[in-house]
Amino acid sequence: MDQSPESLCVAEGRKNQPRSEYQYPSSPDYADPSCAHRSSRTVPAKSDGATNITGGVGAPRELDRCIHPDKALATKPLAIALALVCGLAGLALRYLVREYANSDAFQFLIPWYTFARDQGIGALAGPFTNYAPFYSYLLLIAAPFDRLGQPLSLVKTISAIFELGCAIVVAQIVWRTTKVPLRASMAFCSVWLAPTVLFNGAMWGQADSIWTFFALLSVAMFMRNRNGVLPFAVGCSVKAQGVFLGPFVLGMILRRKIHLAWLAAIPGVYLILAIPVLVAGRSLVSVLGIYLGQANTYHHLTMNAANVWVFAGGTPYTVGVAIGLVLAAASGLALSIFIAQSKRTGPEFTLLVACASLILMPYLLPKMHERYFYAFELASIALACLNLRYLPFAVIAQVDGVLSYLAFESEIVMGLLPAALCNTFLVFYLVLDLRQGGRGFRLPRLAWLGFIASTAGLFSYLLFAGAGLNISPAYMLAAGLAALMTLLLIRESRCASADGAAPSR
Repeated sequence: MDQSPESLCVAEGRKNQPRSEYQYPSSPDYADPSCAHRSSRTVPAKSDGATNITGGVGAPRELDRCIHPDKALATKPLAIALALVCGLAGLALRYLVREYANSDAFQFLIPWYTFARDQGIGALAGPFTNYAPFYSYLLLIAAPFDRLGQPLSLVKTISAIFELGCAIVVAQIVWRTTKVPLRASMAFCSVWLAPTVLFNGAMWGQADSIWTFFALLSVAMFMRNRNGVLPFAVGCSVKAQGVFLGPFVLGMILRRKIHLAWLAAIPGVYLILAIPVLVAGRSLVSVLGIYLGQANTYHHLTMNAANVWVFAGGTPYTVGVAIGLVLAAASGLALSIFIAQSKRTGPEFTLLVACASLILMPYLLPKMHERYFYAFELASIALACLNLRYLPFAVIAQVDGVLSYLAFESEIVMGLLPAALCNTFLVFYLVLDLRQGGRGFRLPRLAWLGFIASTAGLFSYLLFAGAGLNISPAYMLAAGLAALMTLLLIRESRCASADGAAPSR
């Protein structure tokens, strides 16, 4: 049999067997190509709180790999060394750009911090930021350390702390599922050094890592068959974007038969976190109107987000907002119902539907900023570490994110069209996997080389062409080739699951 990386296709476990006693073959471990033997064993069913079965497709121990405990533990020193090196590298990169500032920093972040530092607790009496109260508390916590750095550096430190938290949560997700130290270490490093993470926090000082940390924590708890509603509620209380995980959480509540009263935790946690500002003298109407005020700040169907509204730029604003809200609500409800009714189980399936929720919402909703795919970009890294079928998703998400960030950073808006097209591919194939349940993968070398070359060519052209709109034949060629190779990479990396072992090619 041909076991070369480009032709390796890991298949799903055998189906059509009694759920109470599920047989599956061991398959080669991703990190251990020498593991070529196959054996079967019996895994008794266990309750996951929803379908009463954890044996079967996507079960925690049934990852379609041959995991050698001794070999996995042998990589622990390497995993620790890799995490330390990447951790220090991430700190160094953040230190180098600690004083970098864009227009948002001068207009919002630095004045907010300065006001909090000068006014102290009294700053809570008024809306000195346009964020929810939680962020104001973080600024006040940072203020006593004012002598240690410039205002913007301290604001960026807040983001960096939660970025580290996101990296740890993702590493924990991978470790608890695979028990492979090296894979968990790579997940940590990939998040900590992800280009969009460095753009978002280290360069811009944005707060998306804060709500994303709580969203990932919610997903991690649901993956462990625990109730993750509370961290989700905290995420929604940090920024409104936390609601992107809403369809997933609602689906898990219905699936696990968690009492619907838990939904009251969302406004409840928001009000509890608002108690300090209410005591300080801020009005309840002002606190409750924060997210509504944010929604009315800009009047564009897309704020550099690589989503469906890039293709519908000519749609009237009010019409587009109405259509987008309906599309997002209908898709979110459909996803929740699918989660509740699906017979698939296990941590990989849970993470997959969470990723679907985190990409569907910013993809369909209007008025989205370039930063709003942040949670999906990190969750997809965890998913790729569980199943290499989704490695292209994590890489493409980073490429699309950087293209979107450049639209704001350098006004290179020509990258939005190919980025939106590639995000469309990601949405389509994620939904396809939800419907068909495919989990097999292959590693196509030529497709990866083509993707890397075409992406490098697109970035080179965009940086050379600079800001503004310039739809030239060269741009069409570069963007079209990059989109085509992205689609080819996704398709070639997939292998339809089948009963039994996959045929060699």
